[in-house]
Amino acid sequence: MRTLISWLAYNNDFHRGGEKGPLKGVNKEGPNYSMHKYFWSYDRHILLYSGIGDEAGAEMLKNEIIREFPEHKIEIVNANIKDPINLAEIKPVVEARLLDIEGDEIDIFASPGTPTMQVAWYICHTTLKLKTRILQMRPPDKAKTGKRELIEMKIEQSPTPVTAVIKEKRLAERGMKENYLITNSLKPVYDLAEKIAQNDRTTVLIYGETGTGKEHLARYIHNNSPRKDREFITVNCSAFGDQLLESRLFGYKKGAFTGAEKDTKGLFQMADRGTIFLDEIGDISPYMQQALLRVIQEKEVHPLGGKSEKVDVRIIAATNRNLPEMCKEGKFRWDLYYRLSVVELSLPPLAERPHEDLEMMIDFFLESKRKELMKSNPLVLNRDTITLLEKYPWPGNIRELENLIESLYVCCEGEIKPEHLPERFRKPQKTGSLSWKDAEKAHIEYVLKLKKGNQRQAWQALGYGSINTFRSKLREYGINPADFTR
Repeated sequence: MRTLISWLAYNNDFHRGGEKGPLKGVNKEGPNYSMHKYFWSYDRHILLYSGIGDEAGAEMLKNEIIREFPEHKIEIVNANIKDPINLAEIKPVVEARLLDIEGDEIDIFASPGTPTMQVAWYICHTTLKLKTRILQMRPPDKAKTGKRELIEMKIEQSPTPVTAVIKEKRLAERGMKENYLITNSLKPVYDLAEKIAQNDRTTVLIYGETGTGKEHLARYIHNNSPRKDREFITVNCSAFGDQLLESRLFGYKKGAFTGAEKDTKGLFQMADRGTIFLDEIGDISPYMQQALLRVIQEKEVHPLGGKSEKVDVRIIAATNRNLPEMCKEGKFRWDLYYRLSVVELSLPPLAERPHEDLEMMIDFFLESKRKELMKSNPLVLNRDTITLLEKYPWPGNIRELENLIESLYVCCEGEIKPEHLPERFRKPQKTGSLSWKDAEKAHIEYVLKLKKGNQRQAWQALGYGSINTFRSKLREYGINPADFTR
């Protein structure tokens, strides 16, 4: 169960008649109401109030929220607090409440309440070892984005037990979780990306296989550019047909097509003065290639059923296809390719990166997934397991490695042996394995098939020094030439 818990904000959750006057109604931009209005994703909300005299306010807030959001569940609790700045009184109360729901995923909304109440939350969060997060809310007038923001307060214990290091992270930026390691082999790419970021009108084309981190690199460019405080919007171009992609990118006016019931902004308008990331750009049709070229050339979009509108958007595109080859085949426009590829960056597949990169990534995900899944003890991969992973071709690249480590944490504990790995790692496809022995075995079988199991002809074709060497290879790999005589 996901539970939100907070204090009643007696001053900010209500409109009042003067500083200490009577309650005039619920403030629908107050902290607790705003959580329900803008950020609700919970099974219930436990709302604490100090004690006698606050029941009416708590009931008023609860009733107003349920009237507007009838599916939301709220439990109001009298905490019987006499002194709202007495830590010795407050801490045992919130500690008991948290322990009562210790099996839940708990979000502590710390914005409402006195500073002492906030300190009590922090102490319980760092000492009880429950599945808790501490959230605070930043109002629109204090946020760089101009929008209300929900902040997670990341608290890490320092070597000195009486202190804590507090780091905040915007929940809206979950796409930039610290779940990516820039190894030495990738550093030159990211160093160049940082330079490119400063020229925020330059289009960028990123090449890389699925799972190599193209979106992460695009977001890195955005976050290091003058546009960093504006929107970063991602579009998977291969996921939509022409009409749907056009309407999503450029917007539409009411009545432009069946189902267009109101004017709707496209992603380019929403990303104005920001960045749009067009993933799988090689999959768009000739019609959409022409439409996108017009946007780049004229710096304006044409909503369906409407007039052209100017936009200021940086475009970063990505693909796992060979665009120049597609241009030669007439499948992609040269003029669009040249517009997109002012600067090109390339991310190598995981299988082509040094072995130390793989080991570093394994260690990184072992630790990051341990924290994410709240495991007390890290997994340990034994040497045989690591050897298998080093031989594996990683068609899914970094994403596949991350998913593997997560699945191991879910299913296993302690030492990870080869038998704990999915079958595709233990028995990789012959054409895909990076192991020399797998390749040698596959080639011997291929030649035997060509020579219909004739050992002498196969030996001569393979070029081994003697037929005895060839036969020892057959024994080593368990190959039976008779299997190839048919």
